[in-house]
Amino acid sequence: MQTQDAEIVFTSTIDDPSDPGNRQTIAQVIQGKIGKSGSSLYLVFSAEIADVGLADYTIRVGNEEALILRKGALPMRQQLVIGQSIKGSYESQFGRMETQATAKRIETTCDPAGRCGSVHLVYELLIQEQSVGKATMEYRYLIK
Repeated sequence: MQTQDAEIVFTSTIDDPSDPGNRQTIAQVIQGKIGKSGSSLYLVFSAEIADVGLADYTIRVGNEEALILRKGALPMRQQLVIGQSIKGSYESQFGRMETQATAKRIETTCDPAGRCGSVHLVYELLIQEQSVGKATMEYRYLIK
């Protein structure tokens, strides 16, 4: 797969189901790579997780499905398929925990020239069968 350098603006929002007014939002501007293989778009980047360390991400997005891989700090593997509840895993200082996610929205956009675009993922997330809330991940990229 051939990749291109890109600036990625990553915004993560988690809406707490037990407190509708409680919203956690993290935004970062990071340098990464964008690639395409078959019908899938790949975003590859590293980002600092506050108070934990550096994590390497690979996000693969295809037709109504996505895969989030995180290595390094707080490893995670979560497949997303629209309307399906899919099991995954998350590792923290407390050990490996089971996750479960149901994707509500998986979208990609790209300008006609292919120089910029976005990935939008919305899913309900459970860790150890406890609701974490609605996760909204947005990745906006500009190829350099």
